[in-house]
Amino acid sequence: MGAFGLVLRFLTAPFRAMARLFRGQSTKAVEKSGAGFVAREAGEHGDHYEDERVGPGEIRSLPFKRLARPTLVERTAADLTLEEAKDYAAEAAKFYTYPFPLFARADFFYEEVEQDYVDQVLGKAEGSADANFLKIMDQFRRELNANTARLFLLYTPLLLAATIAAAFAAAALAAPRLDAQLALAAVGAGRYALEALALLFGLGLLMLLYHWPYKVTQQQNLLGLDNYITSKFSRINQNFQVAKRRAMNVERNMRMHQANELKEEAGVWTIAYQWFAMRLLLCEMTVRNKLYQIRRNTTLYGVAGAIASVMLATGSAAAVDAAGIAPFAEVAALSGAFIFVAYFIIMARATRETLSVLQPKEWNRFHLIDLHETVRDHVGEDKLQIVTFRDRNRLE
Repeated sequence: MGAFGLVLRFLTAPFRAMARLFRGQSTKAVEKSGAGFVAREAGEHGDHYEDERVGPGEIRSLPFKRLARPTLVERTAADLTLEEAKDYAAEAAKFYTYPFPLFARADFFYEEVEQDYVDQVLGKAEGSADANFLKIMDQFRRELNANTARLFLLYTPLLLAATIAAAFAAAALAAPRLDAQLALAAVGAGRYALEALALLFGLGLLMLLYHWPYKVTQQQNLLGLDNYITSKFSRINQNFQVAKRRAMNVERNMRMHQANELKEEAGVWTIAYQWFAMRLLLCEMTVRNKLYQIRRNTTLYGVAGAIASVMLATGSAAAVDAAGIAPFAEVAALSGAFIFVAYFIIMARATRETLSVLQPKEWNRFHLIDLHETVRDHVGEDKLQIVTFRDRNRLE
């Protein structure tokens, strides 16, 4: 950014230092309640099952909204009984038999069509184990987008209007005195200097607003969401491993007179571990869907905010010119500099900087559980035992 960038960084140094201070404290506070803590607590209280099917609480934080970490609703592996496995098998039956419509509504975006299918097969309306997860993801999407909309569509244009008003008010009141003291009245340098200072001050306030509280609030929200997703995916993966183990070893405690029970229990556990894998995949699709909407809406809010600011600047320039306070071009130049720096420099990486706190490599994702290997080993082992016992009986 050259000399202008150096001046801007110098003038906003106190604000950026304050932002780093608050950001450091808040991030550490959230990380202390993060995935490591959740994992330790899960290990110490493995039999615990929270059944509070409510979304995350809201923490009022002007001018942006912060959400509390959501409550995890997912049974632990120690709680997974045959009766629970039957419930999961019933949910799986809805998934495998759901006749999704081939001709979706034309007034939907595609991501809404996809999410509507996921909501249906995961039983959102029936209050399934994933209903809370789906509601939480939707709430986080709405609030994260609302915070971004406030910054791009409300606070930034308001700061632009305040900068224009302050610049030309200062120029009208103080420029003549400044020109007289500096003997620069002929070139009007005092007027331009005051307008430049007002511009830098306005951009400094915007930078402070962006780095704190906007970015800090968004990162706190996403850290809480990341911890929740980490815990949920880990719990589903643990249940998958337990169900798989029981499906592959169910015959060890059975006898011939329990053939019907063996058949039913083996089928239940087999469907259960496959359903856990499918749930993980569908939950991942939901996360991808919501993050896509957040990224897309941030881009749209940026474009809309820039357009709104240009319209505001044009109207202000026309009004100021008509009142004889300043030429149209002078107001346009000041406004153009503010809009360019605000939307293309200060807030240009809003999505990347906020989403960077997510740690998807730490999630137990679908592709890591090797469902295809599990099915192959399960079926192969059963067929091997059948052939072994068949040949043994022939020899006898």
